[in-house]
Amino acid sequence: MTLAGCDLLFDFPEWRWHQKLTVSVMTTGGMKSGSSVTSARIEFPPKWTGVGDTAGMQRGGVSGEAVVVDLGEGRYLFALLQGYTEWTAYTAFFPELEGKALLKEEMFPYLDRLVASTGQSRDVPRKHYPLLVTFGDIGDPATVRRVDPGNLAASLGPGYLLNAITLSVTDEPMTEGRVEKVLGWLTAIGRERPTLIPNPPRLRENATDPDIQYLTPRPFSTELYK
Repeated sequence: MTLAGCDLLFDFPEWRWHQKLTVSVMTTGGMKSGSSVTSARIEFPPKWTGVGDTAGMQRGGVSGEAVVVDLGEGRYLFALLQGYTEWTAYTAFFPELEGKALLKEEMFPYLDRLVASTGQSRDVPRKHYPLLVTFGDIGDPATVRRVDPGNLAASLGPGYLLNAITLSVTDEPMTEGRVEKVLGWLTAIGRERPTLIPNPPRLRENATDPDIQYLTPRPFSTELYK
């Protein structure tokens, strides 16, 4: 459901909407795609909270689950919630604002337009792509590895090419259970240890790929332990 709201009593502008991320991949078996509908929120707390006039004046987030693309033959590509924020839609719909410093009041009309864009779709700018991962063995969380969006063949083999990542504002309900259906171990592994790959380096500076070595179940789904 697409919603926009503003609590005038407390000077508390807030925008909520559902967004659908779709990932399409050319494979050896033809074009494959997957999508996920998540809930996004952007709000600007009132000044009396002590947050409104600081660098961290904006709050928000994305709730839901990652995109799962079934590539066939037991192989999957995941577009995680990591790197996929409440501002992804804003940058996709208004690329002309990239790099511009706007006052929060100047952002409001764009946010109004965004939540009113139900049914419209845009390409996600490459620099705002979510983290893409796959598994060498879908049954073993420790085999997770990063996928370069510009070179899927390096992780998946010849014949694999990222076709597009698009985002649309939608009134569709949030998707549920698709990630857990593929990764049946996801909830249990999160209770067993903090990261998918066991025993990552204690110091982040010693990690060769921190995004992967410290990856937790949460970027796959924010709904696991609710």
